[in-house]
Amino acid sequence: MFSTESIIMGCQSQIKVWSSDEEAAYAAMRAAWEGVNELEMVLSDWNPQAEVAQLNTQGKLKISTNLLHAAQTARTLTRSTGGRFDFEKGGLFFAWREHRRRGQLLDPVEAQRLALLPPARINQDGVAELAPGNRWDFGGIGKGMAADLAGEILRSRGITHFQVDCSGDLLVGKALEPNSDWFIATEIEGLTIRVPSNHAVACSGDANQFVLKDGVRYSHIIDPRSGQAIPNQSLTFVVAPTATSADAWATACSVDPKKIPPRGITFIPAAPRFVP
Repeated sequence: MFSTESIIMGCQSQIKVWSSDEEAAYAAMRAAWEGVNELEMVLSDWNPQAEVAQLNTQGKLKISTNLLHAAQTARTLTRSTGGRFDFEKGGLFFAWREHRRRGQLLDPVEAQRLALLPPARINQDGVAELAPGNRWDFGGIGKGMAADLAGEILRSRGITHFQVDCSGDLLVGKALEPNSDWFIATEIEGLTIRVPSNHAVACSGDANQFVLKDGVRYSHIIDPRSGQAIPNQSLTFVVAPTATSADAWATACSVDPKKIPPRGITFIPAAPRFVP
């Protein structure tokens, strides 16, 4: 087994590959990191040189084919989750981040106003225009997209047995044994998750980002529909065919644990037990 690490979208990430050819393994991992770094320069909203950051600053921008594809994919997931995941509520998420840094809650009226801002308009020439005060925020899906891209690059280099871990979003290739699955340990004692070959598992929780107010723990995860932070959130896990869909549905199921994902996507509420 060979592995390399990098910082992706502000988070420590790792690629592991199983191969008999060390030179090919490291070449494939280098190519994967290069591809992911290029994607980050499209999706990042904190790097001022990145495309999404430029759109958020300017309000109107002719976007690249890569960003257009990412937005179309994200919009499809917004529809399928019933708006429980929504990358086009960046104005709302930004306001919450600023308040959370000060240990404060966003005013409910302002939160609802921001939640009602309309999505961007994208014309036939690929020009995206944001509603005044709104932003795009791929934070709830970007790491999943990065993991999927890394997996595509590894496969194109002949690497079939791998794990791409983007800090909570784990994409796996073919299992090491024929007709077998991966068994992924979690930070919850006694909870191991079975992940089929060429699938992903995503985790969503508020272990590191929250506001404690009057005995209530308010998560960094926001309900895009109401604009309100999720109170007393538990860790949730989602297994899906892609890291992108797992990432989005982990957010959606954190927002509304009663929402049933479509066939092929499994929601796992955190519990100290083995998950078949």
